[in-house]
Amino acid sequence: MTIRIAPQRFSFSLLISLGTALLLSACASPGTRDARSAAADDPIHRHALVRQASPTPDWGRLRELLSTATESLPGITVGAADTQGFRIEIPVADGFASGSTVIRPSLATALDPIAQILAGEPGVAIKLIGHTDSQGGEMVNLRLSIERAESVVTYLGERGIAFERLSADGHGEADPLTSNATEAGRARNRRVELQLRVMP
Repeated sequence: MTIRIAPQRFSFSLLISLGTALLLSACASPGTRDARSAAADDPIHRHALVRQASPTPDWGRLRELLSTATESLPGITVGAADTQGFRIEIPVADGFASGSTVIRPSLATALDPIAQILAGEPGVAIKLIGHTDSQGGEMVNLRLSIERAESVVTYLGERGIAFERLSADGHGEADPLTSNATEAGRARNRRVELQLRVMP
């Protein structure tokens, strides 16, 4: 019994096999690996491929710095530090006009020393949370608290804190520190909170 192979089919199959072998050989060649190694060793390429890890914050030291910088400013509370970070509460009863998101000088005076210190802490993420009193509609207060937090984010970003480290949220009247039944209580509930955490 004789096996016959069509010449055209044999030639075509052989070409496909040779082409595949050459392609695999080119992909596995030392020159390609060397180029990849060179790119990995190049700081520009390495930076583009791998984000550098942020330094771990020293929360105790940072809390002490911020406490000292704000100790002469009335009403600012710097919370206790733990391994996750800590929070700062800034009263804004006089920091914004009623219904406004424009930062007044009294709030700017409180934010400036905080911004100066946090600008030098690249490992710290800062979440701004706005709070209002219960005067006015609930949804109006929620929107106002978010817009005020965003206004503070913009202010801090303009003072040297990278915007990727900043975020904004608002709780409106939902998280009061005390009763809204008195003007003193309402003034205390109007505040901006900075939550300091490790950069993700």
